Amino acid sequence: MQKQSSVTEAWDRKYPEQVVLAITKSKDGRINAMAIGWVCIVSDEPPMFLLGIDDPAYTLELIRGSREFVIAYPSQSMAAETLYFGTTHGHNIDKGKISGLKFEPATIVDVPLLSDAVANFECRLVTEYRPGNCPLVVGEVVASSVNTDDSVLRLINAGKGYKLQ
Repeated sequence: MQKQSSVTEAWDRKYPEQVVLAITKSKDGRINAMAIGWVCIVSDEPPMFLLGIDDPAYTLELIRGSREFVIAYPSQSMAAETLYFGTTHGHNIDKGKISGLKFEPATIVDVPLLSDAVANFECRLVTEYRPGNCPLVVGEVVASSVNTDDSVLRLINAGKGYKLQ
């Protein structure tokens, strides 16, 4: 049985939800990462992801400039770093360096992979559009990689207020 509710109340019931890190790199080589919950696969041929990224975000600025990014699925051990990436602006800092996480070169794009992530997807920007107040970015996957340890589990957001586990 259903009852009428506000959209906000219904959204509070959507958890758990996936969380990814959108990794970008500035022209001067600083690694930037942003935690994103608004993500989905929008095509499997060719493979593409869609990300909802707030307009003033440094990540969006870097994607627009380089037209490349990496989507990384962080592991459960990265909860603190993922929260940091999602709550700290990167305009004037090297979030990758400050985080202490390890990065490694990608195979095609000029943005690093997150070494201990569950999976990484190298993407090139296909399009950006704005159906509402949040820009949507579509990226085509040009290469992918997975962690060599199959026991590494993906981090999720288990509830309102960033309950990462």
